[in-house]
Parts: sequence; structure tokens; C-alpha cells
Amino acid sequence: MARPRIGIIGDFNPEYLYHQATNKSLDLTARSLGIEISYQWIATDLLREQGARAAQRFDGFWASPGSPYHSMIGALEGIRFARERGKPFVGT
Repeated sequence: MARPRIGIIGDFNPEYLYHQATNKSLDLTARSLGIEISYQWIATDLLREQGARAAQRFDGFWASPGSPYHSMIGALEGIRFARERGKPFVGT
């Protein structure tokens, strides 16, 4: 089975506790399920500029906590991509 690739829609700030918790929760979930996953934060500015090109390599998406986003339009682009392509999506 291929390693699931999760795109986290948001503007990562290492000082923001909820962003740290997002990473930890994905690590802990994978460990408890006995699988390996990969995840990457996708900046909302990048999603605004590139849309589907920035999102196409991910299997599922998580809209991160911590709004306002740098680009609400970019965040909505990522969410729309997930919805229109039938990709799993979680919003927090």
C-alpha cells in the first residue's frame, strides 16, 4: 500500500501550539494505525497562485486551525479542490 499523502491547508507557524498539535496528531495517528504517512503544509498564498497544481499530489486534506489565513482565497481553492475531486477532507 502506498503511503498516504496529506496536504495541510494553512500557513504553518512553528510558534502556534495548534499547528504543532496538528503535526503531532498526524504522527500519533499513523503510529497507532501501524502505517506510514507523509504530510506537508500547503501555504494559502501558494494555493491562490497555483490552485490545483499545488494540491494534485495529495490524497487527502486537512484545513488547519489558525485563521485568518494569509489568503482566504487560497484556502478556499484547496477546499474546493478536495471537494471537486472527491478527496477526503477534514476542517478544524
